[in-house]
Amino acid sequence: MRPQLTCAALLALAAPVAAQSNVERVTNDAYARSHDYDLVHQRIEIRNFDWDSTSLDGRVTTTLVALRPGLDSVILDAGKRLVVSRVVDARGATLRSSAHGDTLVVYPGRPVAFRDTLRFSIDYHARIDNGRGLTFIEPEGREHRPQQIWSQGEDHDNHFWFPTYDFPNDKMTWELAATVPRQYTVVSNGRLVADRKNPDGTHTVTWRQDPRSATYLVSLVVAPLVRLADTWRGIPVEYYVYAADSSRARRLFGVTPDMIDVYSRLTGVRYPWAKYAQTTVADFFGGMENVSATTLIDWLPDERAYLDRPWYQWILIPHELAHQWFGDYVTLENWANMWLNEGFAEFLPGQYWRVKLGPHAEDDYYLDEYRQYLQIDRRKSMALAALGSNNVYPKGALVLRMLLRYLGPERFWASLQAYLTRHALGNATSDDLRQAVLDATGENLDWFWNQWIYAAGHPRFVVTAAYDTAARKLTLTVKQTQPDSGKADSTGLRFETPKVFRMPVAIRLGTGGGGGGGDVVRRVELTAREQTIEIPELPGAPTMVVFDDGNTILKELTFDQPTSWLATQLKRDPDLWNRQWAIEQLAHRPGDAAAVAALAEAATAADYFRTRAAAVEALGELPAASAAAPLAAALRDTSAQVRRAAVAALGQLGGARAADLARTTFHDDPSYQVRAAALTALVRADSTASDSAIAWGLATPSYQDVVQEAAYRLIAQMGDTGAIPRVESLLATDHFAAHVLAALAARGSAHALDVLAVHLNDDRRAVRRWVVEAFQFTLPRQLGIPRLQGAAGTLKYPDTRKDVEGALQRLQKPGTDDE
Repeated sequence: MRPQLTCAALLALAAPVAAQSNVERVTNDAYARSHDYDLVHQRIEIRNFDWDSTSLDGRVTTTLVALRPGLDSVILDAGKRLVVSRVVDARGATLRSSAHGDTLVVYPGRPVAFRDTLRFSIDYHARIDNGRGLTFIEPEGREHRPQQIWSQGEDHDNHFWFPTYDFPNDKMTWELAATVPRQYTVVSNGRLVADRKNPDGTHTVTWRQDPRSATYLVSLVVAPLVRLADTWRGIPVEYYVYAADSSRARRLFGVTPDMIDVYSRLTGVRYPWAKYAQTTVADFFGGMENVSATTLIDWLPDERAYLDRPWYQWILIPHELAHQWFGDYVTLENWANMWLNEGFAEFLPGQYWRVKLGPHAEDDYYLDEYRQYLQIDRRKSMALAALGSNNVYPKGALVLRMLLRYLGPERFWASLQAYLTRHALGNATSDDLRQAVLDATGENLDWFWNQWIYAAGHPRFVVTAAYDTAARKLTLTVKQTQPDSGKADSTGLRFETPKVFRMPVAIRLGTGGGGGGGDVVRRVELTAREQTIEIPELPGAPTMVVFDDGNTILKELTFDQPTSWLATQLKRDPDLWNRQWAIEQLAHRPGDAAAVAALAEAATAADYFRTRAAAVEALGELPAASAAAPLAAALRDTSAQVRRAAVAALGQLGGARAADLARTTFHDDPSYQVRAAALTALVRADSTASDSAIAWGLATPSYQDVVQEAAYRLIAQMGDTGAIPRVESLLATDHFAAHVLAALAARGSAHALDVLAVHLNDDRRAVRRWVVEAFQFTLPRQLGIPRLQGAAGTLKYPDTRKDVEGALQRLQKPGTDDE
């Protein structure tokens, strides 16, 4: 999510910030919010939930300590749709209050002295703008969607359902007591204090969160759930799911105690909370690390889905768990330091998989992060520590991986333990982490912070090599070619990319020793925009040259090499990133028999599936005569990822044999992802098979509908307007169907656009919502805006009128196409 400041904070900061650079703004803590009290504790009591009006009644009792003498007013964040009925102090005396937009001012009966305590209670009725702070879910006649409510506080949305201080630089303890019908479970933070049955058929469930944490982490889930119990060293570990999902839950979540154990050992800080709960809900965006009570999307994989290494267990569960240390235990001081939360949470899963599965799994994990990072950075290059930084997840993970490589594991983990210990239950900034490294290791990494944390971009190396046979010397010329092309925003802030990235680098030379015993390794310091590196007294001509052995630097590399060097590196280099780079170079040499042979060998014999799959993908770009045999062999690989790459590559090659293999693979392979790829490959190899392929795909159930979505994509890509009736019939069960109609409309089908527009008045709420989303996100603006404007006066349902109004505002906003 992209963090924002409140209007008040923006006004307060505008003058001093404007003339400062990014590093000055972040290190001066310019984005932290001022407040004149310390929020100590809140008791949040909520009841009378109404799904029709998305409303509730609440009472919040607040305890705070004055941070200035004569505190005569308390400013709380409180959404403007919170209607306050009364405010009383601890003795029951009425206090004056006034609402101003999204703030509530409470006036104590008399000024509060510095460090004195004030306690008061607010009774209110909250009308929720559904999805802001709280989301009310209706079944809408759909399966796997019970009625429920869930909260989402980050960045600063919790004040839309209870008055609080809604910024991360103050922490409190809290109690949450929710009164709901007895068939509903209530899950919140901390430990369960009470579950009291009431005479009216409701029950009041009370949770208490102690020790303190940030207010954006206050969590509420109300839903018909079952609880599966686990434990880690006496701490309850709980999984709350729908009853229909209970048979899938333990297979998915059962890794959690082991993950807690590994993270506790790596960080040197024992899991710090009273429990760890994971609760699944509908229509969630992924996961949210509410302290001790993570909320997750209800996409539990079935048994077959584990063949495809589902993202849910590979990334989502370990990511949200990591936040219990980085984000909940130690919390960012302000949103400009968001990478301290998200970067660590994205980094730690790779370390867990290294511990459990070895270094190849670690490389595999971070290679995905690298690809994501490059995609984001090419759109807009921003600093890691910056307000609204676009790359806090993958770049944060990769910079921490780089720091681990630089410091080594002992110094790195000691630094993290120092950081977590010093700022336990408090807040931290990026420079606090640098200071922890300095204190733990004695090394000041201000240069590392300046170029990797506070500046943008990464080095782009262009390397050339020359070997002098007579002198037995290799000379490398290393140039850094990254541009500094960032543009200033309206406040004058420009993210600079360093002209020179300073980093140590290792260069490994193969010299004919076979298994690596004869390799020569030289370590040098990169300090200039262009520099020359000489490696003399070699035993013979190099058989391999690896620039940045171990891939320790976040970079892009251009290094033209002989095919024999690349083939040797692909076969011998243990680092998956370096193998991937070698594969990409070899793939550009389709006429080179040695390059094709190296790719074919890697596709069938490499020791890790990721390398085999990458080589298979590269073979798909080569002539069929060279690639067909190894691709057919790869279809028998034990890894679903390799088989998926193989059938996709065969589709690119085309021909009757490829079509037959794709057809057989679709019918026989157990993997959902492989079958989806086979469907696409079949039509690519034989366009006459499209009708049957689409019919098979639409009729094939799969986890997350991956096979059905492959059929949808075929309809959209081929402009198959004959499929419109079938797609329309699926609107109620699959949100993707609306987007297919929009895609067909974008290709010129007026009928598809008419069908889509008709369903703006569909009786089913979900269909209407999905149709609006298709107008907004799939249909080109020049088609969507006039059609929505024309339909606005004919819309029957208030919720759709509101959704269409919002969609039009976003579509008409400048820059929408680039977002």
